[in-house]
Amino acid sequence: MPKYPVRLIPGEDGLVLVTFPDVPEAVSCGAGEEDAIEKAQGKPLPAPSDICGAPTVAPKRTVRW
Repeated sequence: MPKYPVRLIPGEDGLVLVTFPDVPEAVSCGAGEEDAIEKAQGKPLPAPSDICGAPTVAPKRTVRW
């Protein structure tokens, strides 16, 4: 199963928003990073894009922006 990079965006009261650069319409949130990441795994995503043969990677960890 492919792994997607996510962006973790801290919000108010400890909530964390999760967005997926490859799938902008996929958004999730949770009470803290661990909960947010767990909830973000709830729905299957489409295969990663192949943008004109651009290099691809499978991140080994979640990246914070």
